[in-house]
Amino acid sequence: MTRPTDDMNGGAPSRRARWLAKYGLGFLTIAVIIGVYWLYTLQPQANRTLTPPPPKVVAAFVAAIADGSLFVNIGWSLYRVVIGFAIGTLLAVLMGCTAGWFRYAGYVLNPIIEAIRPIPALAYIPLIIVWVGIDEPARILIIVLAVFKPTVVNTRQGMQEVPRIYVEAAEALGASRMTTFWRVGFPNAIPYIVSGMRNGLAAGFLALVAAELIASSNGLGFLISNAGQNLQIDVVLMGIVVIGVVATLLDAIAVRAQAYLTRWSEVRQS
Repeated sequence: MTRPTDDMNGGAPSRRARWLAKYGLGFLTIAVIIGVYWLYTLQPQANRTLTPPPPKVVAAFVAAIADGSLFVNIGWSLYRVVIGFAIGTLLAVLMGCTAGWFRYAGYVLNPIIEAIRPIPALAYIPLIIVWVGIDEPARILIIVLAVFKPTVVNTRQGMQEVPRIYVEAAEALGASRMTTFWRVGFPNAIPYIVSGMRNGLAAGFLALVAAELIASSNGLGFLISNAGQNLQIDVVLMGIVVIGVVATLLDAIAVRAQAYLTRWSEVRQS
C-alpha cells in the first residue's frame, strides 16, 4: 500500500513548495532589509562614509578577493574557531556526560558548571592576557571558553533527561552501568549534545572578534577592527557579512550532522 501523497492530504504543500517558501521568504526578507538600507544611503542627508551604499561594500569585497587578503583572514579565523570548537566541545561533552550520568561525579562537577554558567567568556580576557599572554593560545582559549559553556550545560541536561524506564530495562537485562551509559544514555542525549554544539559554535564566532583583538595581525575580527579604526565602514560591513556567511555555512553542516546522528528519532515526511 502506497503512502498518501500531498495531493491526497487535502492539498498540503509539497516538499519542494515548502523548500521554496522557507528559503524564498528568507532571501526576500534579506533583500528587503538591504533595499531599505540602500534607499537610505541615497538620501541627501546620508553620510556616505558612515553608511556606504551596497555597491561600495561589494567593491570592497571584490578588492579583498583580488589581493588575497580575504582568504588569508578567513583561513586564520576558521583555524581558530575550529581548534577552539574542537577542544571546547570535547571538554564539555566529557564533563557534561560525567556530571549528568554519575551521581557522585555530579556532586563534584555541578557546582563548577553552575559557577561558570552565568559568566560570559569575554570576562576572562584580562586573566587570560595575564596568565597566558597575547599569542595564539590566548585567542584559542577565549573561543574554547565560549564554546564550552552552552555545550556542557546542554550535554548534562541531555544525560539527565534519559527516560528512567530505558535505564531500568537495560539494567534488568543485565547491562552494567557503563554499558547502559554507552547503549542507552549517550545515544538518547545526542540531540541535546548536538544542540549545545550548535549554540557553542555561535558563541565561538561571537568570541572570535574579541579574540582577534588581542595583538592579532590577521583574521576577520582583526579585519573589522582595523577597518573601523581607519573609518573604512565598507570593509567593516563586508567583514560582518563574511562572518555571517561562514557561520551560517558551518551551522548548516552542524544541522546535517544533527539530522544524521538523530535520524532514528525523526518522523520522516514526504
